[in-house]
Amino acid sequence: MLKAFKNSALYISAIIGAGFASGSEITLFFEGQSLFVVILAGIMLGGFSGIFLHMGNLLAKKNSRLSDGSAGDLFALFPRRRAAFLRAAFLLSSFITLAAMTAGAESIFASSFDIRHMGIISVVPAVIIAAGNLEKIKSAFIALIAVVAALIVWLFVAGRSGIPWGGGFNVLKAVSYTSMNVFLGGYLLVKDRRAERGEIAATAVVSAAVMTALLIMIHSISGGASGEMPVITAAQKIGGSRAAAIIVFLAVFSTMISTAKATLKLTAKKLGKPVSASIMISSSLLISLIGFKSLIEYAYPFISLLSSAFTAVTAVFLIASQRAKDGRGQKRNGTAYISLNSDLDAPQTGQT
Repeated sequence: MLKAFKNSALYISAIIGAGFASGSEITLFFEGQSLFVVILAGIMLGGFSGIFLHMGNLLAKKNSRLSDGSAGDLFALFPRRRAAFLRAAFLLSSFITLAAMTAGAESIFASSFDIRHMGIISVVPAVIIAAGNLEKIKSAFIALIAVVAALIVWLFVAGRSGIPWGGGFNVLKAVSYTSMNVFLGGYLLVKDRRAERGEIAATAVVSAAVMTALLIMIHSISGGASGEMPVITAAQKIGGSRAAAIIVFLAVFSTMISTAKATLKLTAKKLGKPVSASIMISSSLLISLIGFKSLIEYAYPFISLLSSAFTAVTAVFLIASQRAKDGRGQKRNGTAYISLNSDLDAPQTGQT
């Protein structure tokens, strides 16, 4: 069970960044939507954590590792051209996410404490930490999520936020929000070892329960607040804006680390960690000049689009590989499914 909690903590730490903890992305995707859409998104997020652990098992069979041997390359499961597209989409999403976190850190401290340049002060140590062994700080992620959850519960209770049951029922909102968030968190979950079925199931249940509860409360809090960061605005009404700002920043910092770690996993083999880290820091600072609000409003939907494409490709792959495994695939479309079996068993360099 401890493994499941650590898996969930790593997965959720990649989700609860500036957009989530501040309430801004919740407002963007779920404003005017009923609570059932929010609940659906939480359940889907949990379910995908289990799916990615299962994909890690498939990857373990293929025995594809990165240079540091700490985790496999998720995209090595796919044929070469498809993998190249997915890697490019993932890197673009990661750079935008890191830039949004950098802009978020800058905005939090500028508005709450009148302190400048926190973007660069935050992103540099985050990348340095990410270059180390993330396994050693998983317990810190668990503690961080507990602190963020405590803040959200406090705001929900003290602010007497009502639960907005009414509203629209746009399932695509839940799908697009889930897709946007699973790209990074799912990539980090892929292991170099096989996860047992119990671990996979427990991770999915814990992730779904935590994310659903947090989404419900932030959706309720954000509905009665306004501004660039609705959660901090809500905290200001009950005299806790600075405490809220610090906790939201910690959530931002955790996502900085998670994003940097995932990007290093994918790029360090070819470029080396120093070069990869330098590119990440410089690009995040440059893109962050666009501003936190603009990145959330315009870049996040773009990330959602890229992530939706990844989700669709993953779904097709899992369905096809399962059919190939039980033998039905060869009878219906032998060529396609034989190719998929080859993808699982052969080195990626030989794929076309």
